[in-house]
Amino acid sequence: MKFLKKVMMFSIGLVVSSCGFSKENNQNIKVEPCGFDYDVDNYYCKTDKIKIFEKNIGMKPDFNKDYSVIKIDDGKYFRLAALNQKNYKVYPLNYQVNKAKADFNYSAEKDELCISGDLYSYRDTYLNSKACFKIIDNAFVKVSVIENISQKNNDNNLVFIKTPISSDFFSNCTEKNPVKKCEQLERSNNRAYSLSELKKISPDFVNMFDNSKIDSLNANTFRFFPKMKDSFYSIAEKYIETDEGTSSEFYLIKIKPELVVEKIGDYYSIDNSGVISYKNENGKLLKKNLK
Repeated sequence: MKFLKKVMMFSIGLVVSSCGFSKENNQNIKVEPCGFDYDVDNYYCKTDKIKIFEKNIGMKPDFNKDYSVIKIDDGKYFRLAALNQKNYKVYPLNYQVNKAKADFNYSAEKDELCISGDLYSYRDTYLNSKACFKIIDNAFVKVSVIENISQKNNDNNLVFIKTPISSDFFSNCTEKNPVKKCEQLERSNNRAYSLSELKKISPDFVNMFDNSKIDSLNANTFRFFPKMKDSFYSIAEKYIETDEGTSSEFYLIKIKPELVVEKIGDYYSIDNSGVISYKNENGKLLKKNLK
């Protein structure tokens, strides 16, 4: 009986340690922690989840310099984890995020990850809210929450670019129509926003454009292409003063899923199918599908 008790105690010790410490596989993936709250199944350390983390080894970091954010499909929800590409440690986020309302904001240049929508966790649920997190002491830590953002944000009031359109839309219009009519058409078809206007429309733009890549442009206005399922584009315009007058320089900004800024010169056109045409710095004509 004494021997049996020792065996039982040893077995219990193994169970406790496997739940209380990180699990590693043969590719050095380490998950910290495996689960939260009453998650007795250690969701993030299941074999299928470890395989997802392994597939993301070597991906370009898109959060906080060294991390890749991994979205795990969990039925009606997303589960999130951040993989450190240097030491292969995985840091799960203790929330299920409603897919239908999820809006993510993070970048390689920022140490803060923000989620807008419905976030569910045991005794810590936020609906119609924006929560921001940082990795502190090897774990995601909630650093701020704005609740009831649906009442505060008005980004649905943005006037999106209507295609076909080109950067010389206004000047072409005034050749055939009164200036007043062209100004009305510009506001309805090709609306340009200053950064201060965007901040009034939605607080999310403060975080969205708080990035060195965008700050360095010193852009005067921003136009927006209609949101797609997996992407969101803006065209920034910078006014250039010359001896001959004022000219414009344009930048294509891919806001989601990853922030990318590309200079597209002094002219662009977008056709009905959502294909933008522009010339690079070498004068080569390029085309890109924004849908």
